[in-house]
Amino acid sequence: MRTSGLRFRDPSAGLARFADDILVGCPACAGPASVRADPDADRPDATWLRRRLICAGCGHTAEWDAPRHGAGRLLPHLTGPDDPYFGLPLWLRTDVRRHVLWAYNARHLTLLEQYVTAELRERGPAVSCCSMTMIEQLPAWMKAAKHRPDLLRAIHRLQDRLL
Repeated sequence: MRTSGLRFRDPSAGLARFADDILVGCPACAGPASVRADPDADRPDATWLRRRLICAGCGHTAEWDAPRHGAGRLLPHLTGPDDPYFGLPLWLRTDVRRHVLWAYNARHLTLLEQYVTAELRERGPAVSCCSMTMIEQLPAWMKAAKHRPDLLRAIHRLQDRLL
């Protein structure tokens, strides 16, 4: 899916919006695997507390439970270019101008492509005083117009990995 547009409006989404399905390199076969909420979690609010890695290629599975900290649990910091749960390299990652471009999944990659191809980039509605959207947190090198051609080539390479 190749897109281009004149205008991009920040949807005011955090990175967590894309963390429901994180594509990683399988530690057993090096093919694509998925990190998702554990379907066997005993409570609906346990979505972020238990994760399961599943590789459709070789059948490898692994489970992750949020470590206990006092009476609560510690959740990982959502960032890249590695999966925040198992520490595995993301499936959608590539080098661009001595930096790493990464995305959790196809939806995340599509939003990055829409941002990069837009000639006009608009801010979305304010989320809160203490948090920034995923787009606001992008590094300066990704926001620079002079890097657009290189970023688009890299995005297209990553999209080809999804086929």
